[in-house]
Formats: sequence, C-alpha cells, structure tokens
Amino acid sequence: MAIHFYEKGQLSSGFHGWQVTATLRGKRYQKYFSLIPPASAIPNEFWHRYQETRARYYDARWSARSAALKYIDALETNHPNTRPCRGVGFRGITMGITTGERIDQERCYFSVNEPGNPVRFFITKDCTLSQAWEQAVDHWGEVFDIRPKDIEMKRKHPVGPSAFKALRKQLNEHEGYNISVEALHDVYAEQRAQIERQKASEQTQGEVTEDDLLGWYASLKQEISEYQNR
Repeated sequence: MAIHFYEKGQLSSGFHGWQVTATLRGKRYQKYFSLIPPASAIPNEFWHRYQETRARYYDARWSARSAALKYIDALETNHPNTRPCRGVGFRGITMGITTGERIDQERCYFSVNEPGNPVRFFITKDCTLSQAWEQAVDHWGEVFDIRPKDIEMKRKHPVGPSAFKALRKQLNEHEGYNISVEALHDVYAEQRAQIERQKASEQTQGEVTEDDLLGWYASLKQEISEYQNR
C-alpha cells in the first residue's frame, strides 16, 4: 500500500493531488484524487480536505484488506519457500527429522518458525505425535498472534504419521540422506496402540472395556512385583 501526493506542475500530465496504490494477491489497484474541483463554486480549501480524506480512507481500507488476506493465506497455505514434504498446510510450522551418526539421534519433530527464534517439538516415547502437535500449535498461536478459534481448529487436525513417512522418503531419495525406518517408530506409536485396542475389542466382542484391560494390567504388574520380592 502506498499514498503519494503530487504538487501542481510536478507531472507532465497536469495532474496534481493524491495517488493511492495497492497490490492484493498479485492484482494492482490504484485511485487518483485530483485537487481540481469539479465546479468553480467549490472552495479550494474544502476540496483539498475532502480529497485528502478520501485518499487516506482508501489507503487504510486497502491496508486492512491486505492484512486480512495475508492472515487468511497464512492459515490456508504453506509458505512459498517451504521445502518439499515439510509443510503442514499453513504457515509458521514445518516438519523435520534430525539426523546423526547413530539411529537414536534420528527424531521427528515439528518446528515453529518464529523469525530468529525457531522452536522444535519432538515426538518421543514420552510425547506422542498428537501431544507434540498440540504443543507446537499452541506455541505457534502465541508467537504469531493467532486467534483462539483458529488455534483450536488447527489443534483438532494434526498431521498424520504418513506425512513423516513421506518426508523420510523425500530426504532419502532426493536429498542424499540415509534415515532409518526406526526414526518413525514414535510417530506411529499412537496408531499402533489404536490398532491393538481395536484388535482387543474385536477378540472380546466388546465385552471387555479399556478400564478392564487397565485393571488387569495393574493386577498382573502387582503379581509380578510380589513374585520378584519373594
């Protein structure tokens, strides 16, 4: 957005007054507000104030529109500079996999890319993919001043394990890395647990609840402990 004032005689066209320009999603807009009154009965001073007010109004209007469009684009599209398979569908968060000489140094993470202060949220045995996602989205919302309802919307739609699988393939096949499949172990932990719960439910025909299974597990753990202490 820009607003320019041209003095009388400054332009060869003879125009003098305000020019307001804006570029919104690649389309250029402009308006001119001449200081030549449309009728001689209109006082020059009045017309000057009127045209200046109109020019500043359009400049503010287009600035607000630009800010709104940038916010919408940030929520709905990856940044143009996002590298392949790193995007999560909106700007400010990307995915990554750390590398190292040992397999245990390979870990998947979400990165909140605050300029000058990026923060990583790792997926581990103690922090599931969903938990890491929620932590990353909450931090993203704070540092980028995102509306609470938009933060909540993103929290409800986490990136799936297949996205990290695709990232590993991209790194190994196109970027010269050799990341082991073990790097995805913690990423798929929730999915494996869900499959096991589904299998258990099918085998017991729904007669055994998750609370029952937890109770049996606690009892078995207690029995093992008592046996070891004999």
